[in-house]
Amino acid sequence: MDIGIAQKSTGALDVERTLPPVLPIGAMTEQWYGDNKVAKDLKDQWIENGFSILRGAYSAEEIKAYNDIVARVRTEVEDGKNEYGHGDRIGQLHQKEPDLLNLAVHPEVLGFLQWAFNDEPVLFGSLNFERGTQQDAHIDAIFFWPEPTYSMAGCWIALEDIHIDAGPLFYVPHSHKWPFYTSEHVVNGRPELAERRLEARAEGFPEDQKGKLVSDLGVAWTEDLRHLEKVNQTERKPISLKAGDVVFWHSLLAHGGSPVANPALSRRSVVFHYIGKNTKLYTFDQFMLHDRADLPNLQEQPKNLKSFNGKLEYMSYPYFVTYANGQQVHPLEETN
Repeated sequence: MDIGIAQKSTGALDVERTLPPVLPIGAMTEQWYGDNKVAKDLKDQWIENGFSILRGAYSAEEIKAYNDIVARVRTEVEDGKNEYGHGDRIGQLHQKEPDLLNLAVHPEVLGFLQWAFNDEPVLFGSLNFERGTQQDAHIDAIFFWPEPTYSMAGCWIALEDIHIDAGPLFYVPHSHKWPFYTSEHVVNGRPELAERRLEARAEGFPEDQKGKLVSDLGVAWTEDLRHLEKVNQTERKPISLKAGDVVFWHSLLAHGGSPVANPALSRRSVVFHYIGKNTKLYTFDQFMLHDRADLPNLQEQPKNLKSFNGKLEYMSYPYFVTYANGQQVHPLEETN
């Protein structure tokens, strides 16, 4: 459905606003479209739907080795186990357990990302899951904004067969091709937020007020995404995956976790996040508090790259962290 050039905003906002531009989904060159190093069906899925599925990428032995490491760690840390014994997510565990990166260096995974980014892929984060997140539709790019905007992707690996009642991934078809709201578009027509956003850039602005503002801007951004879903009459489609399957999603694709119909079912999986090596990466706060044109004047996230067996470089943070009910429990030092 063509959504035209203007929209009615949600909530208290009742003025019409011109839609922001659609962002490029890739390098958009003839060479990029015609690259024959990646299977045509994977490229077509990426361009048309914003996600691609690589079936059976990993063997049962590789999956077992990965699951054994995560299971051991879960006996050693508090991870917010629910009544069925399923723990919460664990972030950056690859820094404590580098052998987990054996899945991240799969040649087909890195080859696909090399094409998608038109750049060498670098891993910047991981999250391990044991149960469905039921996370609402969201777009990764706002949480870690990449420039170029297409040079970041999620790579989600099923570590067991994912039952439909366990809360599988869902995606919003074609949403990577929608007009994309950056912060300056979000505050356009929301004068109270625009004024607070301007004030928050001043030196000495209280951090607690800044945090509340960033949260409010995130809510407003989500309202605009919901409106685009409604106008486009889209459907949130679950993805059926077996152990060893891989799904890649575009940085601009709306996706989330379906409702968990049977909480006794686990949904063991890992998501690796990658960017292009030459990508500039900005934080959620930077994205929300500044116009996109101003981001190059800010300090990008440092990469602090380390190498895994000469096969993959990854951004180094000083911790991995477990969660319980969405809250950080405790960071632990990485393995040197």
